[in-house]
Amino acid sequence: MLCKRHEEHRSTALYYRIAVNFCNTPLIQGFRGFVARLGEVAVQVSYAYMSVADEAYAKCLLVAKDSPHVMGTVAIGKVIAVGVGANGFREGDRVAAFTITGGGAQSILTVGADNAIAYNAREYDYLDSLIIAVLSIRRELLELVKGANVLVVGKDLSIIPFTYVAQQHSLKVFTIPKYTLWPDVVKGEHISVYEDRRLFDVAVMASCDPLIVSLVPRLVRDGATLIVHPATRSLLRLAYFNVQSITVKLMQFGDMASGEAVYSRFKDLIKSRIPVLKPQDFASKPVFPAITDLQSL
Repeated sequence: MLCKRHEEHRSTALYYRIAVNFCNTPLIQGFRGFVARLGEVAVQVSYAYMSVADEAYAKCLLVAKDSPHVMGTVAIGKVIAVGVGANGFREGDRVAAFTITGGGAQSILTVGADNAIAYNAREYDYLDSLIIAVLSIRRELLELVKGANVLVVGKDLSIIPFTYVAQQHSLKVFTIPKYTLWPDVVKGEHISVYEDRRLFDVAVMASCDPLIVSLVPRLVRDGATLIVHPATRSLLRLAYFNVQSITVKLMQFGDMASGEAVYSRFKDLIKSRIPVLKPQDFASKPVFPAITDLQSL
């Protein structure tokens, strides 16, 4: 039973989302209504980021437990309703929502306050803010690549902050160009995925490719750290490695100041290379990574 305050935030209008039925081809689906429950905010989404996690669902490398599974792992938009207990948010705030396992690509999103950050920086528009949120890897994770031999691999924007720090502060940076986003930017010594030496103190992996997921953990030394995109952690079951000899850490997002620093360095490049697609165009021919413009839904 919803309390009276919750009823104030209920809507029965028709909204739209980009989803998959468990996995496979993205579809645009209608849904009726939303309600901002205890500890939630309702967000009118402007843009959503389609990440390596969304690619995994589109290719059925991950299968959702429930249907429909809404795509979009980071979203940016405006708060239109605040549930009881969602402190620190006001209607009209710009909000970054970290729906890392999916849910951001819908015209109205309800998200727990713990997974959202009010971000009203006037010098950035909504598109800028989304990209900053995607790059907002927490600093304590970025610190792990300093002074280390680092492997960075994956076709997702989440590797860019690690590359940025590693190129300044690491002993050596390595990449596998065929399986890495923008090898002309993510610069490092090139190796083969079939390398048989255990070279690395830290490996950063944001990939749903079964070959990469299975082989990269074997390239790190005993006692090394493997940093992976959280939504694809379950894919590590494809890999055979000694879990007691490797520390697995999940990428954590939400350090907007860190995201701003990386964005200021790569702004023009990212905006020129990441497609911003209408939902209909994305659904008809999905590409990853990509940004979807939900304002037209």
